[in-house]
Amino acid sequence: MFVDIPSADVKARRGQGMDSVGGARIAVDQFTAVSVDSIEDQLRELRRERDALRRENRVLKIAVAELERVSERDTLTPLFNRRYFLTAIHHRMARFERHAERAAVVFVDVNQLKYINDNFGHAAGDFALMEIAKRLAASIRATDVAARIGGDEFGLILDQSTEEGARAQVERLRSVLAATPAHYDGHDIALSACFGVAMLQMGMTESDILAAADRDMYKSKQRQGAPAGHR
Repeated sequence: MFVDIPSADVKARRGQGMDSVGGARIAVDQFTAVSVDSIEDQLRELRRERDALRRENRVLKIAVAELERVSERDTLTPLFNRRYFLTAIHHRMARFERHAERAAVVFVDVNQLKYINDNFGHAAGDFALMEIAKRLAASIRATDVAARIGGDEFGLILDQSTEEGARAQVERLRSVLAATPAHYDGHDIALSACFGVAMLQMGMTESDILAAADRDMYKSKQRQGAPAGHR
């Protein structure tokens, strides 16, 4: 029987081929190891970037919330501002038109602020406004709204109120303001205000309702003997 015995050259070539295959396998293993390490590094970097973005997002949310709060608040008193107040009336109007939920809008005009400023200084006038704001806010319900809508003007929204109930509440507020003077720098400053009431009505805008409450306030001021236009 004839047996073909590979020559040394053939064996060498086959050995070299196996070495080449083995070398390729080693190279693939090395390439795979390097790729895995590279991917792991990239994943770690992406996680760091994700965490940094999450932190920045939390900071931005806090900043936006603070800006929204500031945009709704009066710069002197702890009450809401005119912008927020008109928006609140608009929302009450929508509820009134859909569900007939009544509400009263009250216009509050502080008496004698010019006198306080002229005799005790503008700081005393600011103190009087802050004291009035605190008393108004403490005397209404959590569902109601109190705002400073002008220099010496405040606005209230009394939810679920009839006109009779709103006018009774106005009398209580008048008594709360006048009950005790504000004490500032050794001086007793008497506090008082005129009030006007307007009820929500179909077809009226928030500006219309506020103007109606303002007109009612002027009628109240005239009944008290103050000349028209006196603030």
